[in-house]
Amino acid sequence: MNIVLIITLLFFVFWKGDWRNWEKYYPSMLYIALAATIYETISYEEFHLWEFKKDIFFSKFNVHLLHNLVVNPLVVLLYLSNYPMHKRRFLYNVKWITGFWFVEIIASKAQMITYYNGWNLAWSLLFIIVMFPMVHLHHRNKTIALPLSVGISMLLLVIFHYV
Repeated sequence: MNIVLIITLLFFVFWKGDWRNWEKYYPSMLYIALAATIYETISYEEFHLWEFKKDIFFSKFNVHLLHNLVVNPLVVLLYLSNYPMHKRRFLYNVKWITGFWFVEIIASKAQMITYYNGWNLAWSLLFIIVMFPMVHLHHRNKTIALPLSVGISMLLLVIFHYV
């Protein structure tokens, strides 16, 4: 399934992504990669909320690396490079949130992702609802997005009894 996800994502990124101006989206691509990597670091030993499973092509480590450093940044490139300037922003976000969550539902049903410590598909939906607007906010105003991201992360750490 990871291979299918990567091939599908690459197809859409090359077809619809703004590769000519990728530098414009690069800071937000790094933002999402760093956020995922920080989560992996915090949860490495014993406190996963979700965890990807290995498949026949990738070890668990490589699946996480693939998602953190390839899938998530490419999703950000595709999302931001097609973001509507004036109208239909709400519907655009609903489309992305629904699509991203649908992929996670499929991954969950295929047992490619496992949830722990009270995390579930409902929490994932809430996370995705926050994630896409935060990526857009980061793209537009890093000064607000970065401290807000830290605050949201701290809130999640408290809610899930990590701290």
